[in-house]
Amino acid sequence: MNTTNGIIAERSKEAIASAMLEVMKIYSYDEITVTQITQEAGLSRKTFYRHFNDKEQVLKYLFDSLYQECVEEIVRTGLSHYWEVVQCYFDFWENHADIIKLVKRSGLLPILFEESYSRSFEVFKIVRTPDFAKANEDLLPYMLAYSIGGMQSMLMRWIENDMTVESNLIINCLKRRYSSEII
Repeated sequence: MNTTNGIIAERSKEAIASAMLEVMKIYSYDEITVTQITQEAGLSRKTFYRHFNDKEQVLKYLFDSLYQECVEEIVRTGLSHYWEVVQCYFDFWENHADIIKLVKRSGLLPILFEESYSRSFEVFKIVRTPDFAKANEDLLPYMLAYSIGGMQSMLMRWIENDMTVESNLIINCLKRRYSSEII
């Protein structure tokens, strides 16, 4: 595939994902059809099926894109401390509050959060040394599951409370309570 076709294909995927979010503002996720998505995107069903098998794949693409954007922010800012990463994660979702609230309203938060566990390994490799990872290789999946589970639980509670408390207040409270880091 040449570069131009790749750019066009990526723009089509992005248009379809954006259209999905727009349609989700009106309909519940279960009610959404491929036709509604393609009409909103201004693309044909043929284009949709060239890139996705169904709306679940669009959702996965959308969630994957969001997590990739978050990971890129962690890399860009050069974070290397656990609490900095947690703060960045909360800041990211605060900046995408409209999306996260829409996903919550649609009952899709568990699907969104499933992706975070697999991404946690990627983030861990960015912020920790290979020696640390190797030394904790057997326990790493458990450490990350514990950490991600806590972050997701906090994030869900924060979303349920309409994100009214500043995220840095939550993070600073946790830092004081849990002064010894797991990871």
